[in-house]
Amino acid sequence: MSASTAIEDVFAAVPLFKRLSARQRSRLARHATTRTYQAGDVIIREGDTGMTLYVILTGAARVTRRSAEGHTVSLHEMGPAGFFGEMGLLDDVVRSATITASAPVECALLGRWDFQRELRDDPAIALALLPILTERIRDLEARLSKAGPPTP
Repeated sequence: MSASTAIEDVFAAVPLFKRLSARQRSRLARHATTRTYQAGDVIIREGDTGMTLYVILTGAARVTRRSAEGHTVSLHEMGPAGFFGEMGLLDDVVRSATITASAPVECALLGRWDFQRELRDDPAIALALLPILTERIRDLEARLSKAGPPTP
C-alpha cells in the first residue's frame, strides 16, 4: 500500500472530508506529506501562526488551551482520523490550542496553498465543506451556551 493510498484511507474517515468524493479526497491526499512525532512533542502551539491541516494517521494527541488564569486545560484526546489546524487552511488567525503527541504519532499534513489550489480547480470541494464547518460552529455555540455566561 502506498503512502498516498494509506492517507486516502484515513481521509475517508475524517469528518471534515466525509462529503467529499473519493476522487476529491484522493487529490487532496496526493498533496499531503507525513511527519512523525514522539510522545511529549508539541505538534502545534497555541498562539503560533499556521497554514497547515493535520490529520492523525496513527497514534494519539492531546488538545490543551491556556485558561484566562494562565492554567493549562486539557480539552480532549484524538486518535487516528482526528484532525486539527483546519482554520489555518482558510485564514491567518493564530492557533487556538496546543496539540501534543500523547503517544508516538504520524500525521498527514496538507498545506494551505495546495488546499486552495484544489478549491480553485474544484469549487465543489468548498461547497461540500460548508455544511461540515457550519455544523462545527453550531456544536461550539451549543457547548458555549451550556457553559453559561463568562464570569467577570
